[in-house]
Amino acid sequence: MIVVLACTLIGTVTAPAARAARSFPGARSVGYDVSWPNCGSPQPVQRFAVVGVTGGLPFTANPCLVAEFRAAQRTGVAQLYMNIAATGRTTAGMGRTGPAGACARSAPLCTAHNYGYAAARAAYSLARSRLGASAVRTTWWLDVEFGPNWSASPSVNARAVAGALAFLRGRGLPVGIYSTAYQWSRIAGRFRPGVPTWYATVTRSAAAARHACTASRSFTGGIVRMVQFAPGGLDADTIC
Repeated sequence: MIVVLACTLIGTVTAPAARAARSFPGARSVGYDVSWPNCGSPQPVQRFAVVGVTGGLPFTANPCLVAEFRAAQRTGVAQLYMNIAATGRTTAGMGRTGPAGACARSAPLCTAHNYGYAAARAAYSLARSRLGASAVRTTWWLDVEFGPNWSASPSVNARAVAGALAFLRGRGLPVGIYSTAYQWSRIAGRFRPGVPTWYATVTRSAAAARHACTASRSFTGGIVRMVQFAPGGLDADTIC
């Protein structure tokens, strides 16, 4: 376009998640991903699409969420993604309290976890209110890429990602992470949550993109499930 936390992230996927996972596109399917920059643009007919809930940062909204998601549903499987970060100038207070407890100002790991959790909760609530309860029971992806609202500490950033994962997985949803190996290492360090990877490339064809469908390209420790490529126009994606 990451105490008790480890147990939350590695917990067994619930039955609703298993049902949602069965709607995942088949291998070698090609689709696209869209969000607020694509508002008003025509969407091609494809097997699936991944639609952005947020507007580029946590606690923001894609104004075209409903239109883009409904268009994706008409063509096949519709998935969702949200932007995640560790803090924000206008939303820093979102990390003061949460599942990690009431955080002191000198406890950035605590604050980051609460912030990530709150960001995912806000995105989920937004999507549920606009799309309906059944529509949000699909695969969700966290968009982890360079931006202004990350900490200089990979440990803090990793805890924010962990908080977002904890919320979504706590709702029984299949969750993965979108990034590149380089961006992930600079942002989240050695954090390996074990969830599926959506790997971003600049290759121009699905065939070339599938070369990234290998365990060596996984920055999360989970399988590489999807690879993004850039044929021109909309970002496209192929299922591994």
